[in-house]
Amino acid sequence: MTRKFQNLTQTDNESDKFDYKCECRTVKSTSAKPTPCILLIGGAEGGTSGEDSATQWFLKRVDGGDYLVLRSGGIGEQAEWICNYYQKFVSSAAEISIDSRDAANNPKVIQFIRNADALFIAGGNQNEYEDYWEGSTLEEAINYLINSKKVPIAGTSAGMAILGDYYYAPAHQGVLSSEILNNPFHHNTKDIYYSDFIKVPILKNVITDTHLDRINQDHPETRYGRLFGFLARVVYETNNQIPVYGIGLEEGAFVAIDEKGIAIVFGNGTSQGQDAYFLQTKGAPEQIKPNLPLIWNNNGQAVRAYKISGTPEGSGHFDLNNWSIASGGSWEYWFTTSGMSGFKRKTI
Repeated sequence: MTRKFQNLTQTDNESDKFDYKCECRTVKSTSAKPTPCILLIGGAEGGTSGEDSATQWFLKRVDGGDYLVLRSGGIGEQAEWICNYYQKFVSSAAEISIDSRDAANNPKVIQFIRNADALFIAGGNQNEYEDYWEGSTLEEAINYLINSKKVPIAGTSAGMAILGDYYYAPAHQGVLSSEILNNPFHHNTKDIYYSDFIKVPILKNVITDTHLDRINQDHPETRYGRLFGFLARVVYETNNQIPVYGIGLEEGAFVAIDEKGIAIVFGNGTSQGQDAYFLQTKGAPEQIKPNLPLIWNNNGQAVRAYKISGTPEGSGHFDLNNWSIASGGSWEYWFTTSGMSGFKRKTI
C-alpha cells in the first residue's frame, strides 16, 4: 500500500528550520542492497529522451531503497516525479530543503540523510550549498553515504558542480569564458574551492562544469572556455604537483559512472547537444597572470579531451581510473594562444 505525506516544516527554532516532504512510501524490502554509482547531469534535463534511460539506470541501483532529494530554496518536484513515474524502483521518495547552517547541523536533518539509500542533489545555487552545508554535520552525512554506506549519488547542475573535488561556487555573478580566459584571476573567479567539501573518490582531482552549450539572453557565451580556464587556475593553485582533470556536460547530458569507475553517457542522440567531455591537463600554462590573457598552448596540446555524444541507450566508455581507456567517442585538444580570441578546440 502506498501512502502520500504532506509537506512538513520541522523546527526547534527559526534558525534551524528545514522543509521535508515525503511524497510516497511503501514497505521497504529487507533484501534491498543499493549498488554505489554516480550520476552527473548537465542541467536542463527535464523531458529529454535520455532522461528516462539515465533515471532507470540510476534507480535500478537503488534496489528498492529510500530515495532522498537534497536542495535549498524550498521543496521541489523531483521526488513527486519519481513517485509518479518510477515508484516501482524505490520504497520511498522524499525531499529535504536546507537553508541555513543551523539546519545543516540539526540532528533530525542528519538522520534523514543517513537513512537514505540514494541521494539526489538538485540544481539551484551551489554557493548556497557551500555556504550552508560545507563544514557542517550535513557534509559529514553526505560523505558517510558516499564512502561508508556507499549508496547511489546523483547531482544536476549546481548539484553536479559540488560533487567535484574542486568546485566553483560563485557568491555573485558567475564568470564568463571571455572573462577567465582574458584574465585568469578575474574577480568572478575568487570562489573556486579545493578539496574541502564532498569527497567522491572517483572524482578526486576533478573539477566539473555544467550547461556548457547554453547560450541565451541571460547567458551570452558558452562555457567551454570557462572550464578550460578553471583547469588553468587549478593547475596554478596546486603548483602543478598533481594531475588535474575536468568533466564538462552540455545540457541534457548524463554521465553514469558505475561502481568500477566506468562511465557511459546518456542523451538525446541528436546532432547537437548532450555531449560529455572528459578533460586532462598536459603541462602548465605558459602565461597565467592577473590582467593578462591566458596563454596555454603546449604546441596545441594544452588539454586533452575525450568527447562522447550521449544517446538514449547509453553510449561510449570512459575509464575514470586511468583517464586513457576510452571508446565510442573522439579525442580533442583544447588550447589558447591568447585568451578568448586564441581559444581553440581541435579534433585529433
